[in-house]
Order: sequence, then structure tokens, then C-alpha cells
Amino acid sequence: MISRSTLIGALVVVELAIVGMAAKAVAGGPPDGAFGFGVPVFGGHLVESATKLNRTFALGSAPHVVVDVHDVHVIIETADVPTVHAVETVDKAGYITGTVPEMTAQQTADGVRIHTSGDSSVVAFGSFDREVRITVPPSALVEIASAERIDSSGLRAKLVAHIVEGPIYVSDHRGDLDLSCSDGRIVLNDVQGADIAANTRDGRLLFRRVAAERLDATSNDGRIEAVDIHAVDGALTTHDGRVNVSFTGDSDATVNVKTSDGTVHVHGLPTTDDSDTSSVVHLGSGRGHFEVATNDGSINITRGANTHA
Repeated sequence: MISRSTLIGALVVVELAIVGMAAKAVAGGPPDGAFGFGVPVFGGHLVESATKLNRTFALGSAPHVVVDVHDVHVIIETADVPTVHAVETVDKAGYITGTVPEMTAQQTADGVRIHTSGDSSVVAFGSFDREVRITVPPSALVEIASAERIDSSGLRAKLVAHIVEGPIYVSDHRGDLDLSCSDGRIVLNDVQGADIAANTRDGRLLFRRVAAERLDATSNDGRIEAVDIHAVDGALTTHDGRVNVSFTGDSDATVNVKTSDGTVHVHGLPTTDDSDTSSVVHLGSGRGHFEVATNDGSINITRGANTHA
């Protein structure tokens, strides 16, 4: 993934190169480089902590882990040990200058808090990537208040993550989810919980084998691809994008399907009240109430796997 700092750094250095070339041309000197394009040499200076975070906390089987690290990539993994282990890594190459705030971890009354004071202020002509890998017991309650990207796998308890920029990836999860990001996709794979919420203002919703008593997922701008969804109550909606959904055979809901600009197609499932832009799909006994909708795009509904297990 190309980080924001990499792109900004490339633009800044290219602009400086152009200025340098212009100045040299005015002075009467020839352009540098084999291709007549000279990049001035600048001495990068990166202010960062000499010691990267690498700490282990003995906290029992169900600690409360709070992560607030701004523009750092967060990786959540699980291990059957009563500890929380946090390891920070930084990979950098090329011209790097700026300031990287220190990452710290403090034990709290019920767990641990991992924190940085703000975003990294870095100009990079090359690459700069910073991540923290946090290994927790499967029953840990994890809350992520800020991150640049999230990858979580193996949790058996609720995960809460509200960040500005995604993406958010969650896999092999058993427990509730409360996820949101302003910009980025949300990808769920093999997820089961009583209450699953996943919302993005600008990004796709990509789900596979997701089961919940209540599933609410919304995108303001992005398509929805949902395979083998166990539906009872909730909704899959987008303001702008096509929607493809397959429901498992053990779903139990009455599904209202509607598009404001597009067509609705239902294959292999019983329906009533059909029109080009809407349909009511009947799953199981129809115990729950579910909605699939888009303001701009077509909707395709099909039968998925027999069960969500």
C-alpha cells in the first residue's frame, strides 16, 4: 500500500527538483542526470524514538485493549495465552524527513492502552510504513479509536473500531462488531455475532460468510458484494453502487429489496410484489425484517450455501 506520506513526499521532491533545474538553467549550467533531469540532493532528518514499542502485559484471559495510534497500521492477532504483546515496526526507504511521535503502552485498571500523541509528520521520497502488531487472548475486548488500517483475526469477543481512513479487514471472528470509517472499504470474512454493524462513508462493503441476528451495513458511496449472508434483522444499503447478495438457506427474514435507479433481479428464492425496481423475498418463516437497497444501481439476489456454519 502506498502511504499518504509517500505520495506527499514524492510530489514535494519533484517540485524541489523542478525549482533546482530552473535555478541552474538561469545560472547558465546544463541540466544534471542521464536524462537531463537533475534531482537536488537533500539530507533527510527523521525525528523518532530510538526505542520501538515492544512490551508484554500479563492481564488474564479477557483484557480490555484500547488502541489510539492515529496513522499507524494496526494488526490484531490472537494466542491462547493470558498476555497482551504489542510490537511496533517501521519500514522506511529513500529520503525521509519529519517527526514520528512515540508509541507508548500503559497498563490500565482492566487492561492496556496503546497510544501515540498524533499523526506522523513525515515527508518521504521512497516509502515509510509504520505498524503495530498486537497479540491478545481470543476473549479480549478490543477498541480501536484511531488507526490508518486495521487487520483483525481470531477474536472471540466484541471488536469496536471507529477510524477516519480505512480499510478495515476482519476475519475468523466470533462476537459482535461495531465498525466505521469515513474513507475506505470494510471487508468481513467468516464472521458470526449477535449484532454486527459496519458503516463507511466512501468505500465498498465486501462480506463473505457473515451471520448475525442483526446485521446493519451501509455505504454512502460504494458497491456491496455479500456472499452467504445469514439474515434475520437488519439492512445492507448503499447510496451509490450496485448490490449483489446471496442468502444462506437457514436465513429467516422477510427481505424488502429496492433500487431507485436500476433493476432488481432475484434468482432461486420465493418472492412477492415484484416489479422492475423492487421485490419482497421470503427466507425461512420470515421471522425477521431485512432490507437490501441502493439509490443508484442494480440489485442481484441469489440463494447461497445451505447453512452459515
